[in-house]
Amino acid sequence: MSEAEPLESYRLVNGAVVDLRQISDAARSFIGDVALRLAQGQGHDELVGRVLRADAPIYGRTSPVSPAAAELPGVQVARDLVYRAGVAEGVIEPQPIEADLELLPRGLRTSRDAEGSLRPVERTGKPLTSEDIVTVGEAMHLLGITRQAVINTVRVGKVRGEQHGKVWVLSREDVLRYRALRSGRVGRIGGRS
Repeated sequence: MSEAEPLESYRLVNGAVVDLRQISDAARSFIGDVALRLAQGQGHDELVGRVLRADAPIYGRTSPVSPAAAELPGVQVARDLVYRAGVAEGVIEPQPIEADLELLPRGLRTSRDAEGSLRPVERTGKPLTSEDIVTVGEAMHLLGITRQAVINTVRVGKVRGEQHGKVWVLSREDVLRYRALRSGRVGRIGGRS
C-alpha cells in the first residue's frame, strides 16, 4: 500500500461524526499514535496521561482544561479512543447500546513501518472466520511469547489476525508458519533446534 489518504471523518461511540479534514498534520499524527498505542494494548491510564498533556498537538493553542477544548475535533477523537480503552479494560462501564463496541475503528488501524512512520494496516486474503483460527492465548502457548508480542506480530504483518471487540483471532496456519520460522532462527542463533 502506498501513501494512504488521510482519515476525513471519525464516528464517535455516541454516533456523532467528527470532521477531521481541517485538523493539522501534527494533530492527525498524534491521533494515529494514540490509536496505535490503543491497538497495541497500552492501558487507559497511560492514554489519559498522553491525551491530557498540555503540549499535545490536538489542543493547538487551547488549554486541555478549557471548555473550548472539548469542541476541538482532534480532542474529541482522542478522548473517544481513551474511552474505548477504558471500556476494553473494564475501567469504564459501557452503555447498553455499546455492547458491540469496536476497540479501534477500522479507519484508525495502523502499524509502524521500518522507519517508524504510521501506515494503515492492510487486510489481505480471505476473512479469518472462514479458516482455522486461534486466540491470542493459544498463540502465546504455541509461540512461547507474551500477549503483546503476539499482537505485535499481527500489527507488523507476520501473522494475519483480526480484532473483534476485545477478542483477537489469528490464523492458525500463519501462527504455525511463524513458529516454524522462529524455530529455525533460534536453532541457528542459539544452537537449539
